[in-house]
Amino acid sequence: MQNNLYLYPNLVKVRKGRMTQSELAKLIGISQQEISRYENGDVKAPINYIIDVANCFNVTTDYILGREGNNTNNNTDDDDIDNILNLYNKLTYDNKIRASERMETLLDLQKE
Repeated sequence: MQNNLYLYPNLVKVRKGRMTQSELAKLIGISQQEISRYENGDVKAPINYIIDVANCFNVTTDYILGREGNNTNNNTDDDDIDNILNLYNKLTYDNKIRASERMETLLDLQKE
């Protein structure tokens, strides 16, 4: 039975569309079953897991816990971020590299 007390509002949201539970499990060194239990709220996710997820997806732990409405330091809202990620995921590998290079150029220009 699911215990919503342990289901952090954005735990699934930050992972979904970016990688599978299995991919995340390999990346942070735990089992896919553990991730499933955390995301389903079957067991309380330990703080080190929340920190690992935040680091993997470049969000804050406060965002995962539902304590802030925005997971970046700019004014982009969650719908825009989801749209950008969906578009990015549709790109070929070569075009993902091009998009990344263009974003880095924009960031460099923004610093000036």
